[in-house]
Amino acid sequence: MAFVAMAAGAEAHSLTGEELIASLAAPAARVATGVERVAISPANDRVLVVEVGARWYALAPDARASSATGWRAAWRHAVPGGVVAVLDASTGAPVVRFAPGGVVAAVGAAR
Repeated sequence: MAFVAMAAGAEAHSLTGEELIASLAAPAARVATGVERVAISPANDRVLVVEVGARWYALAPDARASSATGWRAAWRHAVPGGVVAVLDASTGAPVVRFAPGGVVAAVGAAR
């Protein structure tokens, strides 16, 4: 829930990519969404890499999908054509699959 308000705020206030990263890395957001690390990919500055941990998996699948949808929308607002990769922090495996148009097609199962 906390991230839903942050995503709405991000779109309403047109955050820069750096501001969005800072908001996702903030302690309250990390606790609410299970984000362990967030950074721009060193290989491609259009790619936002969000690494998630145990708290992410404790969330309901709908909440995880909602967070990922909000992250993608806010990142694409800040970085035209931007891409979000949501990865497991311990394995590096993708935990969200986006369908064309940015809809979350699948979220990884709780571990």
